[in-house]
Formats: sequence, structure tokens, C-alpha cells
Amino acid sequence: GARPAAMGGAYTAVADDVNALYYNPGGLPNITARELGATHAEWLLGSKFDFLGFAQPTAKGTFGLGVTRLTSRNFQERNAARQETGGFEASDTAYTLAFGRKLGNALPGGRTNAGVNVKYLESRIGSDSASTIALDLGTVHQFDARPLSIGFSLLNLGRGMRFIDQVDPLPLTVSAGASYRLSGVLNIALDVRHEPYDRRSDVGIGTEYTFLSGFFLRAGYASLGLNAASPLGGLGGGFGIRMSRYRADYTFTPFGALGNTQRLSLG
Repeated sequence: GARPAAMGGAYTAVADDVNALYYNPGGLPNITARELGATHAEWLLGSKFDFLGFAQPTAKGTFGLGVTRLTSRNFQERNAARQETGGFEASDTAYTLAFGRKLGNALPGGRTNAGVNVKYLESRIGSDSASTIALDLGTVHQFDARPLSIGFSLLNLGRGMRFIDQVDPLPLTVSAGASYRLSGVLNIALDVRHEPYDRRSDVGIGTEYTFLSGFFLRAGYASLGLNAASPLGGLGGGFGIRMSRYRADYTFTPFGALGNTQRLSLG
């Protein structure tokens, strides 16, 4: 979503909309009304990223459905002699079924939510494809005495993707985050993420300022290695508008020589 992207991906403890399907299913119980959201991004090097999510609160908990898709086109295809023989496309798709519920005062001093995603993952490169099943687990705890939330998530738990005779592990990610709201209008969030298989860690820091009751300004930083080539690597910013039950969010992120990305979300 454009909102979490503008906040440097620091969304593990913030998750309170359909973007929880991607960042932390433990945030699903924070959704208080039926919600539909869609995101489109003109991603790097001509690729496109799309997300569609739906959440339905019920007396038993909040159910969610989501589809995430990344598509890349116009790759050159060559034979064993390195002669060009045409072109091919590649895509990755995740179909998500989610459920989250409130656990009440499972931990002292506040309210605790928990959630789980079951995902069917499919990857295609030309005429070849691979698929697998993965799980996401997450929880969010909101303190009663102060405007503080903490969250934890374990994402992409499952067997790797097998293309022909090669198996690549899923990007297993462990995330911990915190969110604190100052004076009711400024939200500050921090995420620490670790990918055990790649032995890589990164930090996301985000802010969201609310004014005029329906307009939001956001800025964030993510210490992702992909951004290292850019002088502004890791920085992102955007804004959001909410009118009645509807909202729109926009984010701009620079990636140096790889180009800039723009993301638009509607809900």
C-alpha cells in the first residue's frame, strides 16, 4: 500500500487496514468496518505491482482475502548459442486467505490481537512455473495507559519454490515494530526486520501527520540494500486524503539509477 510505503514499511505495529494482509495479519482485528482496498505501482524497470484486498469484520473475528501480483515483460530470450529467439514474461502472484481476532487482555496493560495468513504462491518465468504454500503469523498489542502499540510478525513460513531442479527458499522475514502517537496527530513508527536465509536485516522509520481531520502527510526511511545506489536511497514520502468512507493515498520513492517509483492506493 502507498501508506505503509511512505512510512518506510514501518507498519508491523500500525496495521489497521487491508494492508495488514501484507505486513501483519495481527492487525486485521483493528479493522472496524468492511473494507476494500487496491494499490497500483509503476515499479522498477518497467515492471508493475498490483494489490487487491478485502476485509470483513464479524462477531467471531475479521476475515480477509487478498491478491498480490508483480509482472515484468519484454525480457530477451536466447538459446544455448546466445542467439536471440524472442521474448518472455515473468510474474509472481500471492493469493491470501486471512483471519484475525481479538484476544482481549491476553497480556497485562492492554488489548492483544492475533492473526494468520494462508498463502498460495505462484511464480512464472516464460513457460515454466513453480508454486508453494506459505503462512504468515502476527500479533499486535495496544497499551491502555499510553498511545503505544507493539507488533510482531513471522512472514513467508513454508517450503521454497522449485523451478525444474532448483529450489529457492521463500523470503522468510521476522519483524518487530512499535508505534507511538503524539498529541493525537503525529504517529511515529519503527520496524526492525530480519531475513534469516539471506542473513540480512533492515530498519524502517516512518511518520504520519494528520491535519484538517482528513488530510495526511507521510515520510519515512527504509535501510534496504536496493536503495544504496541513490543519494536519497531509502527515503520516501507521500500524502493521503480521507473523505467519509473513502480514501486515496499516494507515495513517491526514488531508486537512483533504477528509476523512481510511484504508488497509488484507493480504499
